[in-house]
Amino acid sequence: MEGDGGAAAKHPQQLFFDNVSPATRLLEKRRKMYEVQDALENQKARFSKDEEQFKKREEELRAKDLNLQHQLFRFNKFLQDNEAKRRRAETRAAEETAQIRQKEEEIKDLEKQLAESNQQLSDLDQEVTRNMKYEEFLERVKDSCEDYQEIQDLVTRHDTLESANRDLMELATASENRIEEIGTEFRSYRKQQEMEMLAFTNRIASLSQDLDDMVTNRQQYEHQADIATQEDSMHSLYFGQIVMSVENLFLRCTAKRTNIRHDDEFSKNREGEDQDVDEDSFRSKQQTAIRQLKVILAYLKDFKDMTEELRKMRKRQQEAEKAQKGQQNVESERAAEPKISVETEAARPGDRGSGGQKSDSQGTSKEVSMQFGGNTG
Repeated sequence: MEGDGGAAAKHPQQLFFDNVSPATRLLEKRRKMYEVQDALENQKARFSKDEEQFKKREEELRAKDLNLQHQLFRFNKFLQDNEAKRRRAETRAAEETAQIRQKEEEIKDLEKQLAESNQQLSDLDQEVTRNMKYEEFLERVKDSCEDYQEIQDLVTRHDTLESANRDLMELATASENRIEEIGTEFRSYRKQQEMEMLAFTNRIASLSQDLDDMVTNRQQYEHQADIATQEDSMHSLYFGQIVMSVENLFLRCTAKRTNIRHDDEFSKNREGEDQDVDEDSFRSKQQTAIRQLKVILAYLKDFKDMTEELRKMRKRQQEAEKAQKGQQNVESERAAEPKISVETEAARPGDRGSGGQKSDSQGTSKEVSMQFGGNTG
């Protein structure tokens, strides 16, 4: 675990990108791939080192095992020899029971066996003496290390280490299998990344073509926007000219004719509607122009009514003049006769009234003509 932590500490912390280019993601994936490969190499080196240590320990244990087997073989041989000797002694004792000679020989054989046994005993004593150094070594280990109070604890520790060795061997086998699986996954991942890289390359080419098309469309739209801006400027110019013309006509109608105030009626109707409208906005100018046009229309209707009234007055005046001329002709005919006519007072006021009416009509027509002349001027 400490080795894994040290290996992980050597590598930089992984970075996560939400919105990056495909090339950056590809480089990041390659970096991760190299980091995983380095980690595998480090783990392989560590496993190789552990494997060498395990092999050395295994060789030591194998040597000890061979020594123990050799001792066991010698002891087994000793037992077999003793068993054979015992059987031969029994056979000889049974055969030499009747014969003293055979017993003497048996005594000799027993003495020989005793000598051999003494020799074997001395050999065993020597072997015990040789093995005492191991016991002394275990004693020194027990005395030098506080973790072990008895020699049996060392033996138990040895058994534990053997069990741990077996576990480590199993772990090494599982790790090798895992390494092979990771290698297979790495190869398939690398193949997948190559396929994705090819797909990204095709996608980049397609997007480059789309970008060129978008740039061409943008240039066309910019040209259309310039044309629309020019048209909008022309329309704004025409609208401004129309508004100025309407305002000029409105001022001519209202400034020179203070006795007629049609603009007050329309301004009162528009007071509630124009509160939330900006004075410089297009809508405000449009509504103002419409109101002024309505005022101009009202003035034009008044002028039309006045014109119709003047025409009727002129027509009546012409009829009155015709009647007056006919009466003058009759009077001239009567004057030619010898009869004497008396002019009454009723005719004079009529003449004066008609003359006054004529003068009033002429004054009114003159005023109207001056008004129309002022408007047209």
